[in-house]
Amino acid sequence: MGAEDTPASLAGQVTAKDPDVGLRAVVALRRLLEELERLHVDNARDQGWSWQSIATALNISRQSVHEKHASRRKATGKEE
Repeated sequence: MGAEDTPASLAGQVTAKDPDVGLRAVVALRRLLEELERLHVDNARDQGWSWQSIATALNISRQSVHEKHASRRKATGKEE
C-alpha cells in the first residue's frame, strides 16, 4: 500500500469530483474492507468464536458469514 493508498487518503478521494478518482478509491477501500474482514474473522475463529458470534458482531446472518468464510478456512486447513 503506497502513501496515496492509505485508508485516510482513499477516504478523501471518494469525494473527488473526478469519477475516475472516486471510483478507484471505492474499489481500493472495498478491497481493504474485505481484507480486514478476513483477518478479523480468522482471528475470531482462532480464538474460539462461534459463527453466530462473528455474524452478530458483523451485523449479518450466521449463514452469510459461514458461506463467505468457512470454505476458505477449510482450504487453508484452519477449519475442519
